[in-house]
Amino acid sequence: MPTLPQSEIKAIAKLLKTNDENTSKLLEEQFKTFDIRLLKEIDNEIPLEDIELKERFSKLVCNIKSENLKKDFLNWAKNPGCSLEEGVFLVALFNNPLLDVEKYSNILNTWVEAIRNNLKKIKIKNDPTSIINETNHFFFMELGLKGNKKKYYDPDNSFIDKVIDKKLGNPILLSVIYLLVAKKLNLPFSGVNMPAHFLVQYYDTVEPIYIDPFSQGEIISKAVCEERIKTLKLTWQNEYLLAPTNKQIIARMMQNLINIYHSEGMFDLKEALEGYVNILKRN
Repeated sequence: MPTLPQSEIKAIAKLLKTNDENTSKLLEEQFKTFDIRLLKEIDNEIPLEDIELKERFSKLVCNIKSENLKKDFLNWAKNPGCSLEEGVFLVALFNNPLLDVEKYSNILNTWVEAIRNNLKKIKIKNDPTSIINETNHFFFMELGLKGNKKKYYDPDNSFIDKVIDKKLGNPILLSVIYLLVAKKLNLPFSGVNMPAHFLVQYYDTVEPIYIDPFSQGEIISKAVCEERIKTLKLTWQNEYLLAPTNKQIIARMMQNLINIYHSEGMFDLKEALEGYVNILKRN
């Protein structure tokens, strides 16, 4: 990514005030090559009191990044080995095109190292119960992650940066964080695409162990899973316990948001996100 001296950054900030159409187009093309860090440096050079210019710059950047995001999502969907972490951050970028992905990815990495150190202390190596207990203790006791039961339908529950910041999330986002960290540790966890309530399972045992991150890592049995399905007036199917693909996880995250946007009357966001779901269906 390009880097610029501070003098040039200041010059670009001044040029933003121009009404010359050609200059504006040149700046817009240049911004398409800039990363988030550089764009934020330019934004910092715009005086706080110049609200109109700040809003104009923010709108311009968001439009540029939104165009790039759709291309990035299409490339992700076409990739047979698409990573869950990249997909989750693409959803977060839909909400905030200026999101500092590296910052939050680094936070996940610090959590990985913390759990790695905790796992070194367990007495019985590779013991599933000890591994689950240590992982749960870190997420739900040390970090304080928990399900947002008071504002279950808050869109922020579906964006990884917001969940990391607030320590509150919905079942699938809390599960996804669990899975992302577990993958970096090579632990045998996978998702469980249960209707209405996403879960995590530890499958390196005779019988999988089911974990509910929304309820702070509660261990639940298959019988409890079946009871939950009955309360939804659905017929139990063993396929509910199958591990979903990364694309299926991302599709479910986006469908949750589509439902929320529809109920809140946010139809522009709903339709835009439906476009991303269609990309997944076609790929």
